[in-house]
Amino acid sequence: MKVQDIIEDFTAHLAYEKGASSHTLVAYRGDLLKWLRMQGIDPDDGEAVVRYINAVDKRMARKAVIGFAEQGDAPRTIHRRMSAIRGLYDYLLKQGEVKSNPFATVQPPKSRKSLPPFVDAATLTDHIETLYLFFEEGLEVGSSDVWNRLENAFITDLLFQTGMRRAELVSLTLPSIDMAQCQMKVLGKRKKERIIPFGALLLEKIKLYLRHRQEWNPLTDRLIVNSKGVPVNEGYVYAVVRRALAPLEQYTKKNPHVLRHSFASALLNDGADLMSVKELLGHESISTTAIYTHTTFEELKRMYNAHPRAKKETKS
Repeated sequence: MKVQDIIEDFTAHLAYEKGASSHTLVAYRGDLLKWLRMQGIDPDDGEAVVRYINAVDKRMARKAVIGFAEQGDAPRTIHRRMSAIRGLYDYLLKQGEVKSNPFATVQPPKSRKSLPPFVDAATLTDHIETLYLFFEEGLEVGSSDVWNRLENAFITDLLFQTGMRRAELVSLTLPSIDMAQCQMKVLGKRKKERIIPFGALLLEKIKLYLRHRQEWNPLTDRLIVNSKGVPVNEGYVYAVVRRALAPLEQYTKKNPHVLRHSFASALLNDGADLMSVKELLGHESISTTAIYTHTTFEELKRMYNAHPRAKKETKS
């Protein structure tokens, strides 16, 4: 059996039994192939692959982790690679193909959690309003890129006002949006559904978008379509957001996840409780949401340091 067959069986198990995302599956495939090649194993040599997988012990597992670090992999990347390898062994163990999991207790290097980048709410709100004004100006002059202008404003606005992931946005359908109740049903990671409420302002913008959307006669119930009426993919959304945020030169990160971070930070800065934000974001663990409290605390420290007395040195 070739390693590709083993990996495909494993990733199919992750997809159907664990609900793993396509991003995770692609990353895990690459991680497993890289691991084998680093050990000098040809992935096309099925017998060599099987022999090596069965020969690995705890010492060899530790050596693999060291190898990832020596080649310059970031701690978070090593964590993911280890998850892929550990998961493969767990799967093979259940299938009776191996006798133990040598990676079960091997610890990857500690990953320092970086603070998620975000745009402050006031700046982002003003910028989104400018995007809508630019769209309206396009209508007046009969611009050929009117749809692009509306997409820039609406997609950026929708992501910022809901905090949803781009994968959730591209899968969002018209029936999942309850205009009367001002809420939408989102399909998140591991196929978990959650309800996200929205306000009158976003309702108004959704109606605006739908009025122009029908001009393209889309044969789909997906909310977001391109100028040909075809559902968009995640790469399309990424490109739209980068284009929309390009004028904000003071911010280096300009992608859909920044809008998600900005949504969470804005809520916490306005006094929302952590558990509520966790539910809105669709996080499984409160610890994932808690990182935003560090972000807002850093903002508080920055604001305090602007105080004139905060700058004065203490006299001994």
